[in-house]
Amino acid sequence: MKKADQDFARKNLSLHKLFYPESIAVVGASPEVKGDRFPFFQALLRSGFSGRVYPLNPNVPEVAGRKAFSCLREIPEPVDLAIITLRAPHVPPIVADCVQKGVRFAVIFSSGFTEGGHPELEEEIKALVRRGPTRLVGPNCIGPYCPESGLTFIMEEKPQESGNVGFVSQSGGHSITYKTLAGSRGIHFNKILSLGNQCDLTVHEVLRYFAEDPQIRVICAYVEQARGGKEFSKTLREVARRKPLIIMKGGATEVGARAAFSHTGALASYSQIWQKAIHQLGVILVDDLEEMADATFSCLTLDLPRSPRVGIVVVGGGSSVEMTDVCGRNSLEVPILEKATQEKIARNIPEANTSCKNPVDLGFMGFFPEVYRQSILLTAADPNIDVLLLYQITEYFQQFTPQTDWPAKVAAEMARIRRELEKPLVIVIPPLEQDKFEFITKRQELVQKLRQNGIPVFPTIDRAARVLFRLQRYRKFLHPET
Repeated sequence: MKKADQDFARKNLSLHKLFYPESIAVVGASPEVKGDRFPFFQALLRSGFSGRVYPLNPNVPEVAGRKAFSCLREIPEPVDLAIITLRAPHVPPIVADCVQKGVRFAVIFSSGFTEGGHPELEEEIKALVRRGPTRLVGPNCIGPYCPESGLTFIMEEKPQESGNVGFVSQSGGHSITYKTLAGSRGIHFNKILSLGNQCDLTVHEVLRYFAEDPQIRVICAYVEQARGGKEFSKTLREVARRKPLIIMKGGATEVGARAAFSHTGALASYSQIWQKAIHQLGVILVDDLEEMADATFSCLTLDLPRSPRVGIVVVGGGSSVEMTDVCGRNSLEVPILEKATQEKIARNIPEANTSCKNPVDLGFMGFFPEVYRQSILLTAADPNIDVLLLYQITEYFQQFTPQTDWPAKVAAEMARIRRELEKPLVIVIPPLEQDKFEFITKRQELVQKLRQNGIPVFPTIDRAARVLFRLQRYRKFLHPET
C-alpha cells in the first residue's frame, strides 16, 4: 500500500473502538495508587467496564487480583485500546509495541513532551505510528469517558447516566471539571475525550465523529491550538450546520497563549484568524466553562430564538431598568409592546408602580400567580417579541410566604407556563442571600426543579443575555434568509 493510501486509511479509521473497546491494556498499572499517575486499571474495574482489562507491569505478578503481563505481546487477544502511564522517556518503545501488536488506539497519559521542552519525543512517537494501524491520543491527556461502555477517567462506582452531549478537550483537568459542573446542572455526557497535545488524533477529527453520532445532540470543545488551518475551519462550519457547536478557546490572550504552550505545547499562531472568522463559521463561542454550561443546557432545552427581540417580565422598577441596560449591552432588543398587548396586561395590574410597555413591571401584583402567568403569556403573544426573559427574586417568596412550599409551587407554575408558551423562556434567579443555609437550600431546590422541567436558569442577567444573543445568532447562521 502506498504511503498516501496508508495515511488515508489511518485518518479515516472510525473512532468507535476508542469509546467502545472490547479489550484494554493499561501499561504501567500498579497495585499501589500513586499520586503521580491515575489508577486507570482500578477505575475501570470499579466503573463496570463491559470489556476485558489487562494490567501490564513486569515488576509485579498481579494488580488488583488480576494477572499482570510483562508486555503487550503476551496478551492472548487483539487489543483495541492501550492506556500508557509510564514516564515520557519510556513511552516510545511501548508505542512501537502497540504498532506491532496492531492496537487500534493508544492513550498517552504521560506528560513531558513538547509542553515539557522535549518536542523530539513527540516527533519520535508520531513517526512510529505514521504507517501503522495505531492512532495516538495525547500525549498529556486522560483519554475517553463513555458511560454506555463503562469507560472512565475518574474513580466512581458507576459512570453517570449516559446523556446526549459530546465534549472534546485538550485539557484533562477541564474534562473532569466540566463533567462535574455540567452534571450538577442536569447536563449528562454521552462521550468525553481528553486529547492533550493532539500529536496525532486532532480536535477536528473528533468533532466530525461527534457530528455523525446519532446519540449526541450538542457538541462542546475546549481548544488551545486549532490544528489543520482551512481543514479545521471547514470542519467547524460543517459540524455547526448539523448540531450546536460550543467552543471555549484557551490561550486567547498573550499571557494565556504563554500558559497554553506550557500546558499542551499549543502555539497561538491561529488566534488572529480565529477571532475574525469563528462567528462566521456558526460556532457558539464562550469565554469560560460556566458559559459553556449555560449554552449547552439552553441548546438542549430551548427552540432557538428567531430574533434578538426580548420581552422582559419583572417585579421591580430598578430591576427592569437594569435588565434593559444589560440586554442592550449584549446587542439584544427590548421593543415596546403593541398598544393592544399593553391594554390587556393593564387590566390585571394597577397604574401605580407598574409598567406595561416592556419591560413589563408588575409591581406587587407579580406575586399573584394568575396575574404573573397571564402577563407572561400576553407578552409572549406580542408579535414584536421572540423570547421571554424573567427575573425572580426568591428572597421575596420567603418573606411573603415563609410557611408554604414555595419552591414546589413556583416550579409547578413555571412548568405550566412553559407548556403553554410557543416561544423560548429563560429565568434569572440572582443568589442575593449568601449566609442563610436553609433559605439557600430552598432556592437551589427551585433552580433544580426548574431545570428538570427544561427551563434554563441563570444567576445573573448578563449570563442570560449572553446566551440569548448567541443562540439567536446561531439561528441566523442556520437560517440566514429568515
